[in-house]
Amino acid sequence: MTRWMIRCGAIAPLAMAATLGAGLARAASIETHSAAPIDITANEAEVVSSKCLAIWRGAAEALQDKTRLRADTISVYSHSKGTSANGQPACGGTDRIEADGHVFYVTPERRARGDHAVYSAAADQITITGDVIVVQGENVARADKLVVNVSTREARMESNVVGAGRNGRVRGVFYPDRNIAATDPGHP
Repeated sequence: MTRWMIRCGAIAPLAMAATLGAGLARAASIETHSAAPIDITANEAEVVSSKCLAIWRGAAEALQDKTRLRADTISVYSHSKGTSANGQPACGGTDRIEADGHVFYVTPERRARGDHAVYSAAADQITITGDVIVVQGENVARADKLVVNVSTREARMESNVVGAGRNGRVRGVFYPDRNIAATDPGHP
């Protein structure tokens, strides 16, 4: 497996988080540095209280401030806190979020796409798989898999293809001076 380490100064981490509580779907954050409300839309939504699960299907989209997560389906799994006074499961903070099919994560600075994405709250990690493309300014990186540690802002891209000259290996095209100046107002 080919690996390529990126400090996320070039490609910042994606961040997704949400919660499910008291049988009603509500999101907590899809952008790690924002307290703005989250607006989630889809063709349909299903809450499975017994599993602490909310599923948004059909052109699902979550917006928070200037951050957008889109996918065919977004599933939010919450921690079970036992049973409430009325005998229903009590659900709390986010365990994980899964986005499936045509996954796009867009911020004002960067865009990422893939076929599947998982945010794990316990690991504080995002994994995007399936024809992954990350774009920041003119910089473009491609791989089969992107793993981002949200806390450290470090990322690793992987490919199932190995060997020089073979199509499908991890690839990046970067324009350091132009993109640094465009995304860093303090850069001369």
